Amino acid sequence: MAVDMKFILTGAKRVIDSRPMYAQVVVTDDCNLTCSYCDEYAPGAPVIALETLKDRIDKLDELGVLVYDFLGGETMLHPRIAELVAHAKSKRGGSNLATIISNGFLLTQKNIEGLNAAGLDFMQVSVDTLHPTEWSDKSLKSVLPKLKLLAETAKFQVEIQSVLNEENLGNYDEFRAALKDLPFAFGFSIMHGKGGKIAIQGEKYLGLLAKYGVFEGVNFYGEHLKEMLQGNFARPWKCLAGFKFLYVTSAGAVQWCAQQRGVSYDLMTATPERLKADGVHKPCEAGCALGCVRMVSHTLGEPLKTFGASFKLAAGMSAPKKARLPAAASS
Repeated sequence: MAVDMKFILTGAKRVIDSRPMYAQVVVTDDCNLTCSYCDEYAPGAPVIALETLKDRIDKLDELGVLVYDFLGGETMLHPRIAELVAHAKSKRGGSNLATIISNGFLLTQKNIEGLNAAGLDFMQVSVDTLHPTEWSDKSLKSVLPKLKLLAETAKFQVEIQSVLNEENLGNYDEFRAALKDLPFAFGFSIMHGKGGKIAIQGEKYLGLLAKYGVFEGVNFYGEHLKEMLQGNFARPWKCLAGFKFLYVTSAGAVQWCAQQRGVSYDLMTATPERLKADGVHKPCEAGCALGCVRMVSHTLGEPLKTFGASFKLAAGMSAPKKARLPAAASS
C-alpha cells in the first residue's frame, strides 16, 4: 500500500501549506446505469482520451495532489483506466494513492488483474439495495458475482458504499448481513439533493449512524451529521473544496465539487495562489452532505480534532488486504 512514512509526512504538510491533497478526476460522463437519484452522468458521453487525462494527472501532481479518485459516470467504461492508474502511481515514487469509484457491473477477471498490475490502492463499489428498484439499479442481487470476483482476485482494498435514504433504511442491517463473509470495508453516503444539501432527515437514521458510522471505524463529521439529520445546520465548519479538495470535470475544469458548478476554470491554469483563493467559507456549507469533501475538509481543517480518526484511517490504508473469500463461499 502507498501509505508510507513519506505519504504521511507530505500529507501533514498539507495542513499548513497552499497545496491540494485530494483530486476527483472524471474519466467519462457516460454510465451504464440510470439511477434516478444521480445527476452526475450523461448517457452516451465520450471517454476522455488517455493522453489528455495523463496531462491532467501531471498538472495535479505539479500542484501537489497525493490522492487521485477516478470516477464517472462509470469509471470502468474507460478502456484504458488501468493505464491511467499506472500513470498516477508513477508519480512521487508511488507514495500516493489511486482509487476508483465504480458500480461494479463491468468488472471482469481481466480488468481486475489489470488494475492489480497498475498498482490501484482502493476501489469503492456503489451498492445500494438487496434487489433492483426504480430508485437504484445498484443492487446486491445484480452485482454479487462481481463482488465475489473482487474478493478472489483484487490485490487492492475494496469498500462497499451505499447511498442511505428511505428506500434502503429498513433493510440495511439485512444488506450488511448478506455481505458479512466478504473481505470488504463498508460505508454509506447520505442522500443529498441538488447543490449537495442533505436530502434525508429523521430520528430513524440516528440509530444506524450510531451503529455503523459514516465510514467504517472512522466518523469524521458524525456530530455534524447527527444534527443535520434533525434539521439543525447551525454547527460551523469550513469547506476546503477548490483548495485542498479538487474536482476535475470531463472537460478539464476545476470545480469546488460535483454539485457546486458555479466556480469553474481550466485546470491547466491553476496555481497554488488560485487554489488558496478558494480556501474560504462557502455559501453552501450549511447542510452539506458530500462525504468526500467533508472528509478532506475536516481532516486538514481540524487536524487536532480529527488526529485520532486520521491515524486510524492511515493505519487501515497501510494494512494488508483482508483475507480473500474462502473457495467454498465463492461457488
